[in-house]
Amino acid sequence: MNLKRLSAATATGVLTLGLALGAPATANAAVKAGDVPSKGDIVKIFPELKGGEFTNVKAKKLEVPTAKCGTTKKISVKSSYSTAGNAVSEARITVIGSGVAEFKSVAAAKSYFKAQKAMVKKCKSFTAHGVKVTLKSVKAPAVGQERLATAETYSLMGGKSYGASVVIRHGKRVAVISVGDSKKPSSAKMNKIAKVAAKKMK
Repeated sequence: MNLKRLSAATATGVLTLGLALGAPATANAAVKAGDVPSKGDIVKIFPELKGGEFTNVKAKKLEVPTAKCGTTKKISVKSSYSTAGNAVSEARITVIGSGVAEFKSVAAAKSYFKAQKAMVKKCKSFTAHGVKVTLKSVKAPAVGQERLATAETYSLMGGKSYGASVVIRHGKRVAVISVGDSKKPSSAKMNKIAKVAAKKMK
């Protein structure tokens, strides 16, 4: 197993799907750390990330899927805050990204969610940045006003890694949780972290 290949496939796949919150921006944003699952929340559900590296990012840009599978574009949001973590062992690599964005209107949040939903419906299999991605919709936990869950497989140079993502909309806010692993992420764990995110995002 080549962990470097798996790591590259997972990271590129998450970015390709548009499930990562943008780039650093100004502070004092409306969305704050308490609105997003913390490192403690994440490690409690994903103990494999204990001892991993975590980073926090504030941003006013978000990646949203375009009509062409495997591509995204940046859009502006009122504010966002995200927490990302990764842990690597001799036999496994696990990464997670969890963030909340507040849009300028409910309509804008609905538009973002609609784009995510359209991408999942249209893009069952595609290649982007050398990574082959297969994507399928799975049952999402009953949280938020709208929700969407997916399972992903990333293939790169003979290596495979797996992903799972949940997108939740409530009013003007959207929460995104994405996990990448050399093993298939647990649906039970995804449901737990999604419920934590839904509770904190309001």
